[in-house]
Amino acid sequence: MNIFIAGGGRVGFHLARLLSLENHNITVIETEQDRLEQIDTALDVSTKIGSAASVLGLREAGAASADLFVSVTGNDEVNLVAAATAKALGAKRTVARVDQPTYVDSSMLYETMLGIDFVLSPEALTAQEIIKYIENPGVVATEDFGRGLIHMRQIRVTDSPTKGRKTIEDVIPPGSGMGVLVGVISRNGEVMIPHGDDRVKPGDLVTLIGHREQMPEVIKLFQGKEPKPRKVLVVGGSSIGLHLAQGLENRPLSVKLLDRNMKQCNGLATLLKKTAIVCRDGTSREDLLKERVEDADVFVATTDDDERNIMACVLAKSIGAAQTIAVVHQPDFAPLVPKLGIDHAVTPRACIANRILKLVHQDRVSSLAVLEEGQVEILELAVTGDAPILGKTLRDIRPIFPRGALIATILRGEKVIVPTGDDEVHADDSMVVIAAADSLDAVQKLFHP
Repeated sequence: MNIFIAGGGRVGFHLARLLSLENHNITVIETEQDRLEQIDTALDVSTKIGSAASVLGLREAGAASADLFVSVTGNDEVNLVAAATAKALGAKRTVARVDQPTYVDSSMLYETMLGIDFVLSPEALTAQEIIKYIENPGVVATEDFGRGLIHMRQIRVTDSPTKGRKTIEDVIPPGSGMGVLVGVISRNGEVMIPHGDDRVKPGDLVTLIGHREQMPEVIKLFQGKEPKPRKVLVVGGSSIGLHLAQGLENRPLSVKLLDRNMKQCNGLATLLKKTAIVCRDGTSREDLLKERVEDADVFVATTDDDERNIMACVLAKSIGAAQTIAVVHQPDFAPLVPKLGIDHAVTPRACIANRILKLVHQDRVSSLAVLEEGQVEILELAVTGDAPILGKTLRDIRPIFPRGALIATILRGEKVIVPTGDDEVHADDSMVVIAAADSLDAVQKLFHP
């Protein structure tokens, strides 16, 4: 796929890195020479210097040939103009990143009036991810496959079932009929597709894939029962904090938002009808005690300062908040979060990158989940009549199946199968496959030659 990315900052660089691993043809357009040189050195992509808002510059760069044009600079107006211009030049699909509430709230109007396919806000997407976590306590990521019959749930392990000498296959024996597979384990930033003789440790992020009916019982093996939250305390009246509070107001929750800036609080009070707005410092132990943070079922720090978010969560956890979530803009900080006792970290750049990755794959993949900032993807693929794997057992295709990839489930009609090596590939099967980013292209060719 021919993909253009306007903007080589934090989001653009991350997106270019992920997509280049999948062997797409990537061109990055950036105004700053130093940033382009960093991209040239680190990534196998083409680069062009210039403004993405210039129609002549986009024409010269070849944006008319783009299968996907994504504008993710730090300027909303540039992104909207660039995406609209690329579309007018002939780009098949265009995406514009926006941050300002004016554009976020009217995103559908801008899509219609400017002909842009998708107007996306990292802040709004981040708030949506946090809401998912609050609604599904202890579940970090969710996705449904196979017409909703197959569920994927990524959870943080609080009570490992593989204590002593037990292994994964002791807890979930192959062919036991439990209908769920341990597909991915993430531990201290390292990601692995486990074998039956591996073990799970408290603090691990475990990705479970399998039949929706069995999933809740298997989750209990790794977590026990997580209580539904009733009280949420949000620190930071930033764009993310506002989107989060607005989304939570439609749910049966008691929501309180703290911000140390009185002017900001007054502005929030005009936008939020059911949220209690309090002018206090979320990194002050005294202020948190006054607001009885120990009663919070979920504490979320959403300021624009990563260090303040981490400090606020550490303080809240030490006082007694049940669950803590930190928004982390700098990706290098994210692996540190669990080590500090914080339950979950959400990264805005990962939220928008994951959404764009789904757009890249939507023509060939029914459903897609992106884990660990793109290191691993879980995709649903249909077996076509000319697929090289058709009619073969999983044991037979093992020599040609890419390393770093695994067939997790097979949907055959209404039947969900957690396969063994003896299971055969049938026409019209729908398979959920776990794959490292650099093996995706090879995997898809086995299904769609």
